[in-house]
Amino acid sequence: MIESFSMAEVTKYINNFHALAPGVAFGLFFIQAVFPVFPYVILAGAAGMLFGFWEGFLLAWLGALSGACAAFVMARRLGYDWFSQRMSQRYRVDLESINPHYGFWSIVLARIIPVVPTPLINVAAGVGGVSFRVFTLASAIGKLPTAFIYTGLGYHFYRTHDLVTTIAGLVLVLAAGYLVVAYLRRNSS
Repeated sequence: MIESFSMAEVTKYINNFHALAPGVAFGLFFIQAVFPVFPYVILAGAAGMLFGFWEGFLLAWLGALSGACAAFVMARRLGYDWFSQRMSQRYRVDLESINPHYGFWSIVLARIIPVVPTPLINVAAGVGGVSFRVFTLASAIGKLPTAFIYTGLGYHFYRTHDLVTTIAGLVLVLAAGYLVVAYLRRNSS
């Protein structure tokens, strides 16, 4: 098992599964989306190192999306009362104040800006009246940037072993993301 959640340990653990490694990575992304017991950034970076950019990106994106959808369905099935009580205790969130009409963009932004805990997004949407279709589409769009950036960082650092160039690439990607968000905000008003 993984003794620490360093990039090296996670990469070594996944790589030990040889031909099954992509399936194990997918499973870890799925688990991380439901029960975030280890950092997504390290897992996505390890996927970029092990599988290359595109395969690592797809594993990171689809695994996280699948896990988020499973958590959404569990929240919806287990019920509002149970989750409402736990979410208000842990995160101080009033699920009754969530307006499902703002669900799509709220989910997209919460996924893009990785400050809101993943379980909170999944559960709040599941019990907050957001449709499964809207949740899935918004999560798919919102997960793209983080999967892209974190997988790209792992891949680029593995290829270059140059932290300065890797960070410079990250700054460029973040600047481009900022410009896209600023453009969308300006045109949505």
